[in-house]
Amino acid sequence: MNDAAPAEAPPSEKGGLVNWPLPLLAVPLGLGGLGLAWRRMEVWAVSEPLMALTALAWIVILGLHAARAWKHPGAALADWRNPLRCGFAGAASIGMMLTAAALLPHAPGAARALLLLAIALHLAIGLSLLARVLRGEGSPSMLVPPLLIPLVGNVLAPIFCAPLGLPMLGWMLFGLGMLLWLALQPLLLARLFEAPLPPPLRPSLAILLAPSAVGALAIEALGGPQPAFLALYGMAAFTFALLLMVLRPMLGSGFALGYWGLTFPLAAFTTATMKVAPAWIAWGMLGLSTLVIGGIALATLRLAFKGALLRPH
Repeated sequence: MNDAAPAEAPPSEKGGLVNWPLPLLAVPLGLGGLGLAWRRMEVWAVSEPLMALTALAWIVILGLHAARAWKHPGAALADWRNPLRCGFAGAASIGMMLTAAALLPHAPGAARALLLLAIALHLAIGLSLLARVLRGEGSPSMLVPPLLIPLVGNVLAPIFCAPLGLPMLGWMLFGLGMLLWLALQPLLLARLFEAPLPPPLRPSLAILLAPSAVGALAIEALGGPQPAFLALYGMAAFTFALLLMVLRPMLGSGFALGYWGLTFPLAAFTTATMKVAPAWIAWGMLGLSTLVIGGIALATLRLAFKGALLRPH
């Protein structure tokens, strides 16, 4: 494989849509994951506004990315070719799945159609990235946690496939996501043994929590065996404890949009914990997730009001 990162279009020296950041696609993931956690606790007055906000954020952020791609195709293509950022492209289809989840209790027919479209898009993104590697156009620099989003994100879809009458599809996507996770995890760890992640990317280490936590929820939704759920939840709990031990170096470089990478894994782990933990722990985790994700959202809004989201990054 070619070790050199592809050349990128030079960043704009002025603010503008050309600088609209790709990691913002993770915003609907954090909001949607938190909304689903509140929905699990049947606090509809909190969960449904959060799910509505998830859909709105997905539409606005993806719409601005589409406008950016139309007006500045070179900048959008540079993001897609960048080995460190290309994985965030998978967040677009994950956000679509969560938008389908927002619709599920209210308009199941529309939710089913949107979910199927999201699955197709997600598979297309994952196939495109793997085809890049097989053509010899990949780079070892791609081995960073955001790569789990397009390649392992399939494990989220079964959570919504089951209630929409698509269990067979759900099991296939679960198997695909889990097997790709088992293939990627050793490579990611080997990459971390060689060199630490760049400071702005270190918050994305939290993405390592997502496959096991979401996989546990998928097993539950599909009616799988309890031991399989517990095995995956045990891995998630181990990873959560590990991340707590490295929290300071992971977040020590100060706030960055990469913090959104930790929001969805935290929310998914919180939801999985609700199945096995006493109520006081479940509520405590939900409170923690709400504070963390709310704080990241407020910090992002402050950047937006300062115009920082449209500056070169």
